Amino acid sequence: MAQDPTGREIIKPSPKTTTRKKTAEKPATTKPKPGPATRAAGAIRLTLVAPPGALIVLDGNDRGLSGVDGRLVLAGVSAGEHKLTVIAEGYETWTGNLTMGKTATSFEVPMRKKPVLGKLAVTVNEPDAEIFLNEQSAGRSQTGQPLTINDLAPGQYQLRANKPGFLEASGAITIKPNEITLAKIELKPRLELELVRVPGGGFVRGQNKGEKDQRPEHEVVLPDFDISRAEVTNRLYKLFVDATGHRAPQGVGYGWTGNTYPAGQDNLPVVFVSWEDAVAFCEWLSKQTGKRYRLPTEAEWEKAMRSVGNQYTSVGNVWEWCSDWYDPEYYKRRERNQPRGPASAPKLKLMGFEGPTRVIRGGGFGKGAVQLRASERNYFFPARARFDIGFRVVREAGQ
Repeated sequence: MAQDPTGREIIKPSPKTTTRKKTAEKPATTKPKPGPATRAAGAIRLTLVAPPGALIVLDGNDRGLSGVDGRLVLAGVSAGEHKLTVIAEGYETWTGNLTMGKTATSFEVPMRKKPVLGKLAVTVNEPDAEIFLNEQSAGRSQTGQPLTINDLAPGQYQLRANKPGFLEASGAITIKPNEITLAKIELKPRLELELVRVPGGGFVRGQNKGEKDQRPEHEVVLPDFDISRAEVTNRLYKLFVDATGHRAPQGVGYGWTGNTYPAGQDNLPVVFVSWEDAVAFCEWLSKQTGKRYRLPTEAEWEKAMRSVGNQYTSVGNVWEWCSDWYDPEYYKRRERNQPRGPASAPKLKLMGFEGPTRVIRGGGFGKGAVQLRASERNYFFPARARFDIGFRVVREAGQ
């Protein structure tokens, strides 16, 4: 017990019981997950720079269009290699790889503008000519309308046109942007026939076992000469008719319409031509080419058939005019050196007509191999024509 100075006892206070006010416990909280906007704000970004309005395709998925400023920002693109394709109007499509870094990445797409293209319109004076542009076939010409070739890059091109029976035409053209370039091609006929060289020397013509007019066999000597591989065709004869105004072939059940032969017969032997027509053609061809063309003599025809007949491309199609007058007794003269036939001919009757005749050789349609009948002789009136008579020509050697 403790006392104060007066002696009184100091009473110690009893220990105080202290209580704390209970406060409400705060519930445990978790950090909310960021939404799309929150993720985009904090994610690595890929910024692509391309022409405005360009379609962006990343790893095969469309990711949108670039804005008016040419930019498109993509979030959530993983680091590493990605395949990118960008398509924009007026530009060449770009495809390539880009590497996405671990931090924000910017990539400017190296787009190239498409060239402004041009067109070419080709007109050819002959239908069905094949047209080549830089040695690539571009199509065939048509009657009365040009062949149009679109989407050509500006620059110089090689243009070429060809058609069987005509000289090839070629040259350079220049394509300009946003323009149609006009090209006019005039194909000129190939007047030079395909020829076969017949070597000079001797041969035995005629046949002792043949018809009377083929006897007797006898040796004939000729110099070199060239003979056409095929008979003169409708196509080539038409050039002569067009150029000279010579009458077109006409016959029973057959004929040309004006100066045009029946369709599809370009390379068939011309028929319904008289000996006189054939001679006129040879004279015209000689003037056009500056070389001497004529009908073969009967001896030349037979030697060519025996020597090079296997090189002919139209064996046995038609009988063929020769330059000689026909005389059934002529072989009895046994003329040896470059025989040209008799100076005149006896009058003969045939098909209701009578008069001197010219030699025809070869045989008509469906008669088999001409070589087997190389010595066979026949005749017809020089001013008259027939459905099974045509002709081939000789060019004298050295020309």
